[in-house]
Amino acid sequence: MCEKKQTVFLSLMSLVNRQGKDGRRIAMTTQYKRFTRLIAKWPVDSNKGDRDLGKFIRDTVKSAFESSNSKDLNSDFCNQQYNSLNKLADNYYKKKYKRIRQSSATGLNTEECNIILSNEVLEYLKEENKSFFHKIFKKNLK
Repeated sequence: MCEKKQTVFLSLMSLVNRQGKDGRRIAMTTQYKRFTRLIAKWPVDSNKGDRDLGKFIRDTVKSAFESSNSKDLNSDFCNQQYNSLNKLADNYYKKKYKRIRQSSATGLNTEECNIILSNEVLEYLKEENKSFFHKIFKKNLK
């Protein structure tokens, strides 16, 4: 699991068991509704399959709330996590820190990067890589 996904997962899982400094707790259903509305805003990229961050966040929120035996959650911590994810979903930082160039370090634009990172292209490269090594080992065996 990549480091960012693991951090998001651990943060969301800890929503269930934390208690605020002032002891205030709110109903889990209220927080669940807020997170459900947030998840509805999060885009899902079907080209990425199981590697999609939106799908990962949906699954993590679902498991965090389903596995909870507690009826209440820490409102401050939930609000902090909700606000952070909401800023990401609303492209807050993309709007705040506008990019001068629309390309990456590779020289590719966003659309080209999305195509290269699609499951189909990654599978193709995986097969090409296998055939390349297969050719090398086949020559060495003769």
